Amino acid sequence: MVQRFKLNEVDILALALNGFFALMHLLFAGRGHNLLIGAAFLAGNAVVLGFAAADARGLIGRATLLHFVRTFYVQLFYTAYFTRVIVLSQLVWDGASFDEFFYRMEEAVFGLQLAVLLPDTFGHLRALNELFYFVYFAFYILLCAPSWLLFLYQRYAQAKRCLFVVTASFAVLYLWYVFFPVHGPKYFIPELYARWYSDLDGYLFAWIMRSIFAEANLAGAAVPSSHVAISLIALILHARYLRRTLWVVVPLTLLLWISTVYLYAHYAVDVLLGWAVVPPLFWFSTVLYRWMNRRITLRAGGNAPAARTESD
Repeated sequence: MVQRFKLNEVDILALALNGFFALMHLLFAGRGHNLLIGAAFLAGNAVVLGFAAADARGLIGRATLLHFVRTFYVQLFYTAYFTRVIVLSQLVWDGASFDEFFYRMEEAVFGLQLAVLLPDTFGHLRALNELFYFVYFAFYILLCAPSWLLFLYQRYAQAKRCLFVVTASFAVLYLWYVFFPVHGPKYFIPELYARWYSDLDGYLFAWIMRSIFAEANLAGAAVPSSHVAISLIALILHARYLRRTLWVVVPLTLLLWISTVYLYAHYAVDVLLGWAVVPPLFWFSTVLYRWMNRRITLRAGGNAPAARTESD
């Protein structure tokens, strides 16, 4: 029997995420443009199925630009997922947050607010500010790097596995943020909100990140820090599959973690909690991938054993 759709593990995850976001926006259809946004997520599923149908018909050749887009299209959804998570959390909780609890936790653990202390102490160092703006921006490179590099090395199974692990980990965090909003110090601490990065001058990346911060509504996804959790997962993937890249990835990741507090996007306890959630996230996403891979392989090849990636 000819397959109509060649759905892989990432496709199924993308369909589920788009379905979740469509449903949540339909629940709040009477507010703003939520009905249209919900329809847009359903249209996103049409894109997923379109790629899967083209794949089933052999229309996507290996090592082509279309193959790259077909593999990584889900990363184009990340921004939509994250920004809508913020909006949904504000709708669910009517703008409330749990910042007071984590503000007090910060005081209990560190005796002060590091998000206030660090920029107060070092904010006059323009080159240092630029470095932290850069590494904060570099998060978007770090989360893509493992799967993209493996794809370029034509290690396609491992690239797909890395992509799935990152996307599934994001998915769990998205669900958490909807129902457990924490805005972060730059929204909760009045003096930081009043400054809004006017105290942290830099150069090119200062301008880029200030522009993003000014336009984006990011109040609601602070705990645990996705920058910390996902960058640590990416670091683990580099250590497993791309060890020769660690000399670049390790220092970037360490600086990124500091930047989340220095740029007062997160409390320092968010960093600790970001580290803490990585073991269950990595375990869950890996087990889920293996289970889905086994089911897909059995469906495609009868009773053949599940295909194994190089890492297995």
